[in-house]
Amino acid sequence: MSFTTAHRRTAAVLIAVVALWGALAIPAFASNSTITRADCLAGRISKNGKPISTADCLRHVGQSVKLAHTGFDVWIVALAGGACLAGAVALRVRRPVANRGA
Repeated sequence: MSFTTAHRRTAAVLIAVVALWGALAIPAFASNSTITRADCLAGRISKNGKPISTADCLRHVGQSVKLAHTGFDVWIVALAGGACLAGAVALRVRRPVANRGA
């Protein structure tokens, strides 16, 4: 396999991995959600960190709400993952070997 073919294949794999990685990371950046009946019945809805009654929660089913910030910055993990991918590709790509003694 020639160097150019290996380069193109590596670039295609890298682009596919980065696209998939980005698609999977999008839900982590979501900041809005909709209250569902199942959430209310399971007791997962709270206001200012305190649980609300099921009856009060059920009155708000279907409303859009802002999700709490967890304090965990996903961009740091994304940046580290991108650096690891770039490093792996850099290690995988080999320089062409010049003809020795031919």
